[in-house]
Amino acid sequence: LGFLIKGAKDFSNPDIWAGGEYVSAYTALEEKVIAKAKAIGADYTIVRAGTLKGGGPGLPSDQDGRSFPRAKDSLAEAIYKTGPAGRNWRAVFDTSTQGVEIVPGDKVKIPVAGWFSIKGAISFDVEPGDSSRLGVAGAMVQSLSQAKAANTDFAVATAEGRDPPSPEAWTKLFSIL
Repeated sequence: LGFLIKGAKDFSNPDIWAGGEYVSAYTALEEKVIAKAKAIGADYTIVRAGTLKGGGPGLPSDQDGRSFPRAKDSLAEAIYKTGPAGRNWRAVFDTSTQGVEIVPGDKVKIPVAGWFSIKGAISFDVEPGDSSRLGVAGAMVQSLSQAKAANTDFAVATAEGRDPPSPEAWTKLFSIL
């Protein structure tokens, strides 16, 4: 990993997936989970995320003169209030990136090194290598009821959308597995 990706992680968004020496450890852990599941005859699903962004407000509120009508589809309100990026950055990200892309295997586009890693770290838009916290959480829950998710692995990427996927849309998303 380059200097600029590390700098973006350290100063712009600590949730940037930097990989590095952790990749081999994650790969070994995935292999162990798969082997254990097969040994006992259980299904498994490996869900991968890139740089985690957003999070949602969690509770409907008009605190600070703002309202959060999609709060029921969100995580804790504290997600917006913590971290160096602050509340507004995460709030803006969640307004237009509630769509999801399911990518079989571990083939999500990774950010290009250099300036693009810094830009992507704080961007409100869909960027290569990004995963919405809401999208990843939704994909994990949905994978429990999607037959195509059994005994497979996939990555969750962000996509444009002002609403999270409907149950029908989730079924279509998982149909590529």
